[in-house]
Amino acid sequence: MIYLLSISIGPVQDFITAARRTADLYAGSQILQELSKVAARYLANNSVELIFPADKEADGANKILAQVDGDPKGLAEGVKKAVREKLHQLWKETIDKLSQEYRSQIDQSRAEEQLDHFLEFYAAWVPLEKESEYSSARLAVERLLAGRKALRDFSPTQQNDDGVPKSPLDPARAAVIDPRQWGEASVRLEGGGYRPLRIKPTEYLDAISLLKRCYGALKSDKVVDTHIMARRSWQPEAEPDERYGKEDDHIQEPQPYFAILVADGDRMGELISRQDNREAHRQLSKTLDEFAQKAREIVPKYRGFMVYSGGDDVLAFLPVNRAVECAQELSETFRHQVKGTLSAGIAIVHYREPLSISLENARNAEKAAKNGGRNALAVALHTRGGTPVTVVQRWADLIWDELLAAYKNHKIARGLAHELYKLALEWQDEMLDEYLYKEAQRVLARKEARELKIPRPVSYRKQLLTFVEQLIIARFLSGIKEEETHAGTGT
Repeated sequence: MIYLLSISIGPVQDFITAARRTADLYAGSQILQELSKVAARYLANNSVELIFPADKEADGANKILAQVDGDPKGLAEGVKKAVREKLHQLWKETIDKLSQEYRSQIDQSRAEEQLDHFLEFYAAWVPLEKESEYSSARLAVERLLAGRKALRDFSPTQQNDDGVPKSPLDPARAAVIDPRQWGEASVRLEGGGYRPLRIKPTEYLDAISLLKRCYGALKSDKVVDTHIMARRSWQPEAEPDERYGKEDDHIQEPQPYFAILVADGDRMGELISRQDNREAHRQLSKTLDEFAQKAREIVPKYRGFMVYSGGDDVLAFLPVNRAVECAQELSETFRHQVKGTLSAGIAIVHYREPLSISLENARNAEKAAKNGGRNALAVALHTRGGTPVTVVQRWADLIWDELLAAYKNHKIARGLAHELYKLALEWQDEMLDEYLYKEAQRVLARKEARELKIPRPVSYRKQLLTFVEQLIIARFLSGIKEEETHAGTGT
């Protein structure tokens, strides 16, 4: 009997985003990808035909669809066992890089218990009697899987944690270390030498968070932290090796903002539903993997750091002055390769802001792009202590290039945005839009930015306020340093 087997491995977002440092975030995405590859390899090595992903080495597929000839339950149990064993293997390989002094301080029994209960694994399968029934069978198995995921298991974890502090990154789990003794802890690198874990006295880490911290430190030569990413807007050649392990957070960057980009394909469910046979679906899987690989080439071109790229999903850090260009190339590449549209959110955030909050801001920007009609870019500015400002535009309507060029060439005078904002707020409803437009033109001319195009009156006051928000955001996107703000708006 032939079956369609669908498998989901998690948690995904909660696991990846439970991070205090960029290296933690990167470690979460890499560990999840390693576990997902183990699942795909297990199926491929047991003569199962993979549909999504089509290739057992594809990155990012925490959800797997495959055609099975035989025992789907046995295969699902085999995948679950292989993935759990891989997690324990990663733990051992990573923790072994600590000195015996620190390994002996880990509560190993609690750590093993947490590792055993960490993964969320779900599987569903349906018979596939005829190839012509592929579409209906795929819908049926996806519904079954969604239903199974809705019925979560809540088996208690025996952590023996009475009086033990909970992990700040996952409060459901108790600490396996006493961080007050870990201030000098480091991991041993492959080429010799050591890299510090930078565990603070209040970071009572659970096993999963400790695994991510050690794994991230081992890979940190590849990880660009938020501090360096902010610096790259004015010093593009800045590299992470310059500061890892240095507690120089007190140093004020002249341009302290960086960008987080989150992108996602639009209406992917509809696109998949149009694939009415197995081979067409496999081809779409290959195309999405090709886009993910291309995205990993695009982001570094703009001096960015790819945190995660799998299928139609992208999460990356970028210098503020390269973020829009990068988003546009990703959108164009997706349109040409996948024949679909992409929505993206860019959050401009301070490098000292807690990473969890900055990531949430970027996710909300992506939602704003989706809610704004999709096939769009949302740019959200989050200054410290200021009111967030978000502008959503479809890709075809973007005018960021024009505004950024005006700032870079000092064609926008100090205070322009503030003056236009004040004008729009004080304008009375009964007064003609045309008069407001002419007054805005007069302000623009006085500020010597005559080449700038102020929108023509339609519902003019609202349009003018949106234009002002774009001016405010554009100053940050231009990457202007604090000492150059004389050319900005002063807002």
